[in-house]
Amino acid sequence: MAESYVGKPCPKCRYVRAAADTSPDWQCPKCGVAYAKFVQAQSGQVGATTLSRPASAGRAAVTAASGGGSPGLAMFVHLSILIGFVVPFFGLIVPIVVWITKKDSDELATANAKEAINFQITTILWSILIVGLVLLGFKVFVFFFVAGALGVVLGIAFVVLPIVAAVKANGGDQYRYPLTAHIFG
Repeated sequence: MAESYVGKPCPKCRYVRAAADTSPDWQCPKCGVAYAKFVQAQSGQVGATTLSRPASAGRAAVTAASGGGSPGLAMFVHLSILIGFVVPFFGLIVPIVVWITKKDSDELATANAKEAINFQITTILWSILIVGLVLLGFKVFVFFFVAGALGVVLGIAFVVLPIVAAVKANGGDQYRYPLTAHIFG
């Protein structure tokens, strides 16, 4: 939580928290308000694990209103997907381990771990669709071009989207990957 409010204004008094402030990470040094409780009360949400969608419908981010979590670990979950290019299965093992070990203590990392797993499962499903189109391409030649275009788009998305998700997670948000089956929460 500390990293998410350093340099950002307090939602109540607009005081910009500095790294040198000595008050607890979850509390504004000037007015003493608990960041997460104030944001939750202002948005009318109930429960500590509520996630709310931002006003812009085109964006794929979900802001964690409860504020409980470490942005660094959440960011690492998404970057582990890219490390998986070098170390096989690293991108799938890391989110599973984070989900299992942090499910009761770190809401942000757990939510991002589930999303990373969902993204990888969906990527496998999209890959199966592409292979099916290639096999159909032996009968109808145009399917080769469709499969090739989808393969290029999927390859770019598999590199770019985890980077975007890591940046969002480092800011304390949960990134929702587009065109992803949300199997796990």
